[in-house]
Amino acid sequence: MDLSKALNQECFDQTALDQAVLEYAVGLQHSLVNYLFQCYERSLTHGDEPEIHDVRKTIFSNLDLAFSQPELFPEQNLHEDFLQLLAFSSEDTSKFLDSFVQHLLAPENPASVTEVFLPLFASLNTKLTNMHLLMGNQSELDAMMVLSKQPTLAKDMVSTSILNENIIGRVGKQCEQTLLGSLFLCSCIPRVPGTPSDFFDRPSRSPPGVHATTEGNIWSASERIMDKVYKIFYNLFKSSPEVQNLTRKWLGQVLELNKARGQMWAQHDMTAQVHCVSDGFMTNLGAVLLQLCRPFCSIDDPKSCDRLSKIDATFCSAKETKDNGVHIADLHKETCLITQENRPAAKSLPYSFSTELFYMTHRALELGAKAVHSQMLQMSQNFNRLQRAYQDAEQSGQTPVAQQIQERMDVMMSSYLCFKAVLLVPEWLKMQFEFIMATSKWLCGTALGVHPSNVTSCDVNKEHSSELLTCIPEFCLSNVMDFVVFVNRFSPGTLDRGQLDDLLTLIVVFMGSPNRLKNPHMRAGMAEMLDGLMPPDRGHAAPPSSRTALFVKHPRANDVVGTLLHVFASIEMTGQGVAFEQKFNYRRPMYAAMKFLWSLKLHQRQFKVLAAEAEANMEAAQPPLFLQFVNLLINDAIYLLDEGLSYMAQLKEQQQQREDGSWPNVPAGPQRHQREATYQHITMLARFHNLMGRETIRILEMMTTEIKGVFVHSTMVDRVASMLNYFLLHLVGPKKRDFKVKDVGDYEFDPAELVSCICQIYCHLSSVDVFCTAVSQDGRSYSPQLFGLAEDVLSRIGRGALIGDLQLVAKKVSELASAKASDEDLISSAPDEFLDPIMSSIMMNPVILPSSRVTVDRSTIARHLLSDQSDPFNRSPLTMEDILPDDELREKIHKWIAEMKKKAVIPPVDERI
Repeated sequence: MDLSKALNQECFDQTALDQAVLEYAVGLQHSLVNYLFQCYERSLTHGDEPEIHDVRKTIFSNLDLAFSQPELFPEQNLHEDFLQLLAFSSEDTSKFLDSFVQHLLAPENPASVTEVFLPLFASLNTKLTNMHLLMGNQSELDAMMVLSKQPTLAKDMVSTSILNENIIGRVGKQCEQTLLGSLFLCSCIPRVPGTPSDFFDRPSRSPPGVHATTEGNIWSASERIMDKVYKIFYNLFKSSPEVQNLTRKWLGQVLELNKARGQMWAQHDMTAQVHCVSDGFMTNLGAVLLQLCRPFCSIDDPKSCDRLSKIDATFCSAKETKDNGVHIADLHKETCLITQENRPAAKSLPYSFSTELFYMTHRALELGAKAVHSQMLQMSQNFNRLQRAYQDAEQSGQTPVAQQIQERMDVMMSSYLCFKAVLLVPEWLKMQFEFIMATSKWLCGTALGVHPSNVTSCDVNKEHSSELLTCIPEFCLSNVMDFVVFVNRFSPGTLDRGQLDDLLTLIVVFMGSPNRLKNPHMRAGMAEMLDGLMPPDRGHAAPPSSRTALFVKHPRANDVVGTLLHVFASIEMTGQGVAFEQKFNYRRPMYAAMKFLWSLKLHQRQFKVLAAEAEANMEAAQPPLFLQFVNLLINDAIYLLDEGLSYMAQLKEQQQQREDGSWPNVPAGPQRHQREATYQHITMLARFHNLMGRETIRILEMMTTEIKGVFVHSTMVDRVASMLNYFLLHLVGPKKRDFKVKDVGDYEFDPAELVSCICQIYCHLSSVDVFCTAVSQDGRSYSPQLFGLAEDVLSRIGRGALIGDLQLVAKKVSELASAKASDEDLISSAPDEFLDPIMSSIMMNPVILPSSRVTVDRSTIARHLLSDQSDPFNRSPLTMEDILPDDELREKIHKWIAEMKKKAVIPPVDERI
């Protein structure tokens, strides 16, 4: 008996109907699922009479039977057909699914919803896991969207994805095997690090246009797929409070179990990578969370700032409990912006969805986009090393070795291009920019205690700090820093299209304030962020850009120079310092920022204001900021140039060994390998020190064009003069041959540039007699022939325009040297008590150190305290405020000098005090 006959009987027989449908279904050749759905659709046209309800019950009983006992229907592909049905979403499809679930929930039905749908979820999981970015129509996602709208199924989807907390040995990688986790697997990035990708195959053999096309295809597919995943999660969050809570729990579990991805060692630890979800998974998760954050991030929504202001900064100080709205374990253990024993309590509990979403998104970006960017930087360095090895192998005729290196380079470049493509997906980049800008507003508002919409216009009090900063993890700020650096390098147009005022405000608020950001590495690292906000075309003839306007029109523009110099100096202060070598990595973007700021009159004026303040307070108890800066700049120049020249001399020696045959005679094996490794290491060190030394000298040359007083003050002038003399002598004197190597450009060694900059500094400061006198009194490196040697070099390197000015300097130095020699002859017989115990020169302003009771010249101890605030004789703490003037000895010295001059019948000399 078929269905139509059953329906037409005057006396409706439910048993007959059930039997008819079952018999028909068992023998059905085409899709059973489609047949039952079509029956359901026809039933909708008959209204809601009781008989029709019974018909629908029969339809769903048979569907339940098919799912529960698929062996009765061996020819049917039930799960595939059901998913295909759901993929072509319609109002009737949703009704069909909802009615089926309600049928399963009926008390008389022995099978539970979970039991019936679990096999379907497993099939769906497999399909999602195997889904390809560019192949297929991704109908599985359309099916998931329909399933996620059904509250009961939504709960089951999430519940079955949460890992059992009682299982020992849970790892983050297991999250990929869950139904929700499989949504994030589709990516162009290989799931196993180091394995070939399906994209950018053999990139060295393809033109850039091919890569651009592949990248565009990846972008459009990634945006389309993750937009569907976003809709699925949106449905889950809107389903019910219970489902929202479970979904937050699953997200918290993923972020907690994969937190090792954010640790530096994880990038080099294969075990950690195997135990964590893939790069593609985490970047996809970040993209979905970014889209969920749009209500409080959107630039176009005027209410977004009000929503942003409601994010509770205390969230990360709370431990995960059942009812407080915290679903990420151990966030309370994260290092925060500042430290304090007693953290403030939450404003209200439980924490809102927006608050947790904000922190979840930051965590996902830290573990995803930021970790991938870090790998890209590491890849770039490794790729450069492979390129040099490839060139060496080709030059030495080792073709097989060169081919192997080429293959490794192709695999690495393929991964690099995949990483780059994922991080530059246009829509994701736009959303991340909005999220980063919102974070900047929120961080500044929290630090200053104002509404996020008012942070740019409010007063930035350096001393004010909020206790809420003790609750905010460092990764919230580091994500902002990393994003700016990344887009400035790979997508500068992203920054050019937006208003950047809040980012510059963030720098002013945090970079120069240890009471708002304790970590000296992060404050120093913000210099690279500052450099990233500056115009990429600076130094070239180009019209002013919007980024230039940012540094001129921003309400806090006058604070930028002081903030930059503060962090320059503070990274070496006791208690705030960083590793000695590490500081030079931070210096490089600082120098780039200083050059740009100096090119703008507003900021050059600020440099001059700080220099004037320093000159007026050279011997203050707390050394003025600009004085600290200049002292450190000179320290750096001396160290870097000296080390650079030392490495160049070592390279010269090793190159000579190669040429005279002693190098190849070393037998193949560990000894030869060690020698090659040493040579490469010295090459790397030489390149770094030469580059940084040249940049430091350029900053000195730039500063001395307009600022002279600080450099020629008695505290600094001898060091400046002796430094210039020392390096000029090495570069133009007899020792210059020690640094002459082959392929000098490979080592960033530019002696012509150094000589030119040093001679410029001489010319800039020569208008001050004290400086010229100090040059002449440097017994270690100065001689009357020094400037003559420099003129010869300037002539050979095409810098003849400097020779005339340098000749004037040489003449003035010579004249002052003669005058000073006469003075020295007069006082050469000075008693020992008149001599400084450190410099062995006559003390013009003797002072007593209170702890050691040693008498030294004021300029000597002032210079020492710039770098080390302790008594040089017993290491006791010491400041300029502590020293005691020795007026009696000072009067005695000056009286003696006057008597000696009177005897010689010559006018008094100009005393440097």
